[in-house]
Amino acid sequence: MANSRFVLDTNAIIFLASKGNSLSSELQNELNEADLFASVITEIELFAKPRLPPEEEKTLRAFLANNIPVVDIDGAIKAQTIALRRAAKAKLPDAIIAATSIILNAPLLTNDSKLLSLNWSGFAAKSMGSE
Repeated sequence: MANSRFVLDTNAIIFLASKGNSLSSELQNELNEADLFASVITEIELFAKPRLPPEEEKTLRAFLANNIPVVDIDGAIKAQTIALRRAAKAKLPDAIIAATSIILNAPLLTNDSKLLSLNWSGFAAKSMGSE
């Protein structure tokens, strides 16, 4: 699937960095061909974990450094986040990550049940399957 894009949720990055080889072959092939992105909120969530083991931090940093741009909050993401918070009552981090996905026109790869069930115009989420 050429030119596909995904925004990776925090749980997706943790999963892919540690046990990505257990994905379905179809999803793995899709990700291999896709442009991948992460929200700045995802980056903050990854590295703000109390007592993050140094080896896990090293693995996560290496995974992000492997051509996964971290998308900062801009005016469009901010406006979409506000709309999501007001109407869908999403938690702020989830709203920012979902807004990033919407603005980039890229499905969110996640196993977060709240995000998978979010019904919002322009938003699509895809499950990684069982963790």
